[in-house]
Amino acid sequence: MSFNIAKRTILSSIIAASSVSTLALAQQEEGFTVTPSIGYYNMDDDRDIKDDKAYSLGLGYQFNNPWAVEFVYLNADTEQSSSGSNVDVDQYRLDGLYHLPTIRSANLTPYLAAGVGTTDFGNSSNHNNVQLNAGGGLKYAVNDTVSLRADFRLVDDVEDHQVDNITSLGVQMTFGRSSAKSTSDDSGYTPVEATTYTQIEPEPVTAAEPQQAIESDVANTKAVPAEDVMQDEPVMVAPVVAQNEEPALTEQAPEVVALPPVKLNVLFGNNKTDVEQKYYPEIEKLAMYLKEHPQSTVLIEGHTDDSGAASYNQTVSDKRAKAIADVLIRTFEVSEERVSAIGYGEDTPLFDNDTAEHRKANRRVVAIISSK
Repeated sequence: MSFNIAKRTILSSIIAASSVSTLALAQQEEGFTVTPSIGYYNMDDDRDIKDDKAYSLGLGYQFNNPWAVEFVYLNADTEQSSSGSNVDVDQYRLDGLYHLPTIRSANLTPYLAAGVGTTDFGNSSNHNNVQLNAGGGLKYAVNDTVSLRADFRLVDDVEDHQVDNITSLGVQMTFGRSSAKSTSDDSGYTPVEATTYTQIEPEPVTAAEPQQAIESDVANTKAVPAEDVMQDEPVMVAPVVAQNEEPALTEQAPEVVALPPVKLNVLFGNNKTDVEQKYYPEIEKLAMYLKEHPQSTVLIEGHTDDSGAASYNQTVSDKRAKAIADVLIRTFEVSEERVSAIGYGEDTPLFDNDTAEHRKANRRVVAIISSK
């Protein structure tokens, strides 16, 4: 059977995906995955089959956690070492992937993989044997939907006790929920009334007063006690305004911008990362404040407690922070250059994760506003 068409399709898919215009580096999104790959199939010496290049296509699903599943078809056209007769290798397997924490500085996500399947070696005497595979690899996220992927597997033939290995390079494409859909549908949403925020006129200060005022403001931004945190299971979002750098002393003190007299409370359901529309008015107040102060920017930070796997907590915090940033940008039209989002997972708790109240306080998303 000829697989030239399938091979050309796989190679064309790799070239097309590699040519996609790169966006800001980001983690992979939840959704269906398609992974065309090329690689090298290294046969066990006892098989009497030559090593050769291999082509594969994986179809899978990335869950909203570290796990993914994937069905893989692999083909290699090789020959027997002794006779030179053609051997058509067809491998089918079902794999599970577990993603480890992303190396943020390099935007690499390592993963572990294992699965079960069968391989038909065509004209060879070895065919349709049950095989177990195990290994892992690395994913480099080009953008939200495309990753370059390197994979290595050991394949154990359970019946013949032969061990092959497969090395491959591919391009993983994720389809399904786009970043634009990471928040709730905003159709039919009625904006809240405009809220006016005032500015405080500066008073003359002595040389020692600016530093003293800044220290006082810093003290006021300390974490609220755990008993003040909402007792719902989802996350609380409270706005925090970052302190500006200490102003240089001049003849006239710089203008001080008042904090918005509102709290931004957005709750997420258990294991959920979408922003419900009922919380849009709270986010809109933040958007209105940013528009009234065009020199200001906002950083959305996601945090969790230490329950569960650290890699899962990292993913959830990233997606929740990004979901709120998306509402600001796409629904309330705050310039994308003024909004950024980052997830810290369980790395920066407000309190020790020793009580239920402290854990709830640590599960938060914080909006940090700064002004030039």
